[in-house]
Amino acid sequence: MYLTDFFIKFERVIQMSEFTNTDDARRSRILEASLIEFADKGYKKASTNTIVREANVSKGLLFHYFISKKELYLHLYKHARNSITTELYEKVNFADRDVLNRMKQSTLVKIESYLRHPLFVELFETASDLQDPDMIQEIIALNHKITEETYEKLFSNIDYYAFGDTLNVDRCLDVVRWTIAKISADWKNSSSNLDKEAFDNLEMDIVHYLDLFREAFYR
Repeated sequence: MYLTDFFIKFERVIQMSEFTNTDDARRSRILEASLIEFADKGYKKASTNTIVREANVSKGLLFHYFISKKELYLHLYKHARNSITTELYEKVNFADRDVLNRMKQSTLVKIESYLRHPLFVELFETASDLQDPDMIQEIIALNHKITEETYEKLFSNIDYYAFGDTLNVDRCLDVVRWTIAKISADWKNSSSNLDKEAFDNLEMDIVHYLDLFREAFYR
């Protein structure tokens, strides 16, 4: 391992506390080492030998907790997706019935979560390289389930009477979602330094467009 690679990995371990389990520290070390290994190399190239070495455990203990490399990867992927979703549910103000406010909050909270958990994001990206049909199907099903549940929660108990009488609300919301998705994607692709200033700029862009939609769609 090159020295720079060592320090990069060391820094990521110091910054990461994705698995805090005082009841079973060895399992937590396995999960942390596995997350780094899968995020760095993807599923196929990830080495269980590296994982047990970095976690300072035996391979027998690894497979005591997780019967296969496949099960370990899927466990990590599910944990990462659920963690991001939990943060969304905890930080969005669902008492606010204004759908544009909720869309702003949910977008910013999700991006903040991605910035806070870079290894989760890297892990998500490795899923596109999977070749096992069963793993692919399980991840597709999980993502679909989470997306449907999140969508239902975000758009429940909304004050749709704020929209003009002649407007098709579903189409209005489609336009808002497409716009926010495009703004977020452009921001991610163009922001080489994802600091607070860059995040504030994203928030200003989202607020600007939501204000336009509020003027166009609301009574």
